[in-house]
Amino acid sequence: MNKVFYYELRRTVCSRFFVGLTAITLWYGRQILGTSTILGVAHTAPFSPWSFGNYLASLMPLLNVSLLFFLWNQCNHKARQVEALVITSSAHPGQYLLIKCCAAAAAWLISALLAVLLGVGFLLNLFGPAVSVARLMAPAALVLLPSLVFVLGTGLLVGRMHSGLLFVMMAVVFGWGFAPVPAAADLYRQNLFTRYPLTLPNLDPAFTVPPEAVIGSCLFIMAGAAALAVCVHRE
Repeated sequence: MNKVFYYELRRTVCSRFFVGLTAITLWYGRQILGTSTILGVAHTAPFSPWSFGNYLASLMPLLNVSLLFFLWNQCNHKARQVEALVITSSAHPGQYLLIKCCAAAAAWLISALLAVLLGVGFLLNLFGPAVSVARLMAPAALVLLPSLVFVLGTGLLVGRMHSGLLFVMMAVVFGWGFAPVPAAADLYRQNLFTRYPLTLPNLDPAFTVPPEAVIGSCLFIMAGAAALAVCVHRE
């Protein structure tokens, strides 16, 4: 099955969707870094975990649209025809579906890693030793992991119903980043980075996460994992 994984990953990474969407995401990320991140977010330093987390949160609508495009590339009619041939030859259907999901997730992680490296490189270039790269990893994980699991699982569930529904979901996840949602339902945690520091007593406080944000992120991960498990079990 390693050959299947590398084939699916190469098919996604070498597609025009991956190249185009990744280029747009990095271009938009550079605009965010040069306009809002460099000024600091919620009275915090530009190189603080709060500002870096807000930078990634601002990119999540585009990154999640990319993930759904990668899933569409795995769920469209042509991909389902190839899937039928592979399954009839040797592969277990559930295992094959899981391999395809891993390939889509790996392609998305490449795009996300490039965005992280862009942000870290930008801050290191401007602020040098003042930037603690290790401190930036906590907000990165908080932003990236729940979105990856939730959108991957629910997107696969929707895509297996009909691949065309993934385009509807793209509009939903993109609009999610701009809709006024409660803190618990904030998939991208933008409220955490832009508002929560203002409630803390110190100026430029250390990065902390309130319990409701942790619970909300865990619920998104559980929902995505459950949707993925349902898809694999159906196969």
